[in-house]
Amino acid sequence: MVTLAVLGAGYYGFQLQYPAAKTGRACSGMLPVDPVLDLAGKSKLSLLGLGFHVSSKQFDVSSDVTEPSGLATTCNVDGVVIAIETASGAHNAYGFYSFQRDQESFPVPLDASWQGFMVTDEDEATASVLLSCKNWTPKEGSGILVAAESPYGSDVTQAVRLELARTVTGAAQRAAEKTGCETDPGDSSKITAPDAEVTTVSASDATGTCKGMTSVTKVRETAAGTSPAEECLLVGGLQLAAAYGPFSDASQAVVNGKYGGHATPSGIDEYTAWTSAICQGALGVGYYHASPLEGSDRRFTTDPLTVKERADLMHFAGQSATRHGCAAPAKLSS
Repeated sequence: MVTLAVLGAGYYGFQLQYPAAKTGRACSGMLPVDPVLDLAGKSKLSLLGLGFHVSSKQFDVSSDVTEPSGLATTCNVDGVVIAIETASGAHNAYGFYSFQRDQESFPVPLDASWQGFMVTDEDEATASVLLSCKNWTPKEGSGILVAAESPYGSDVTQAVRLELARTVTGAAQRAAEKTGCETDPGDSSKITAPDAEVTTVSASDATGTCKGMTSVTKVRETAAGTSPAEECLLVGGLQLAAAYGPFSDASQAVVNGKYGGHATPSGIDEYTAWTSAICQGALGVGYYHASPLEGSDRRFTTDPLTVKERADLMHFAGQSATRHGCAAPAKLSS
């Protein structure tokens, strides 16, 4: 009997080293195992954990937030990196991304009613999803933010993009269940792979984030969804962007003001024209802004927005605010 017990204990210990078991323990047990293993290129049936590296660590968010047990946490599952934290005081809103001011890589919205997006570069894809927690105040975190990136250097195929979308949405739902977050998640069974690239079209043919723009003849856009970060490029003109919740907070030093780092709900300075809207839950403040294209020497103080450009910014902001269930954006002041 003693021999059998020892053998049983040894077998159980061996099971704990299976890739599936290692993945299931990572990030405080909040990862959806199957899509993470698929991203890592490991079969969920594999019994060989040798060389399959998994690490996890917990960290604190803002000192103004008392996060629930298990948050915030980050882990690396054989090259798949995931961070799960509260929306208020988040550290990783833009930590995984380089799309800001990039005219090629835009945040493409997730579908199936998820508040999230994906950015695809040549060597990796990154994705985020945001959940509002109805029973959490801002001091309790407001909601849950999950960010993840595929292993660097691997081909970013449609299958990889699909598994990455399943990873962030699955982790968000598990995190909500583990922490007692009352939320309305999207439909995991209907999630599909986001597009890898943005679309350049005539302004009159735009149907997504650039729909209704009139100050230029061509635009670069993504589909219009409920992403906490959105962009529209007016070719030869301006770059328009929308940011919500932790992405609004992190768009500039939020200590300078709650409106994307500004002290007033709308305004124009040397390089930015902005407006904002009040939203619900973890979306917080919707921040909508226009800036000169990267490489341009334009300054709004000497080369101000035209009437059509002002109208485009307000139209972009209004459409985005409506999709996200926010109040009407503030009138653009000068």
